[in-house]
Amino acid sequence: MAKQDTFTSEEWTLLRLTPALVASGVTAADPSGIFSSIKESVAGAKGVAEAFKANTDLELFAALAADRSIPGMPDPRSLVGEGSSEQQMESLKNAVLERVRSAVSLVNDKSTAAEAEAYRQMLVSVAEQAANASKEGGFLGFGGVRVSDKEHAFITEVKAAVASA
Repeated sequence: MAKQDTFTSEEWTLLRLTPALVASGVTAADPSGIFSSIKESVAGAKGVAEAFKANTDLELFAALAADRSIPGMPDPRSLVGEGSSEQQMESLKNAVLERVRSAVSLVNDKSTAAEAEAYRQMLVSVAEQAANASKEGGFLGFGGVRVSDKEHAFITEVKAAVASA
């Protein structure tokens, strides 16, 4: 079973931040305004809380839930890079997917199979919940779709990253 001291401080920060980064990756996949971004972030956080609650019997999740410290945030430039808004959003998505692969590889190596599977499921669930949090492409709440094609594509990429690590 994996505890916090199983990981270096950098690894632990990666495990803690990756779910939130996944939610931000959904937003980057199809940006649609501040209110939608907030809804997607809140839905992602709710997905993490649900995963923690559902996996209290797993030591990794108990340790993640118990850690109330504020993790160090990555340098925004390292996530979004340079270029136009579209290029920066694409860079953010790629940085998120790389962190997903790294975090999953880490839990595969240093935790139990059950903990690794639960962590993978949490990342996919966070992406799905964030994508379902608000409609895309509508006007003043009318029309649009719950999950856009771009968000669906990002979820597919998260699933592939989780499976390949």
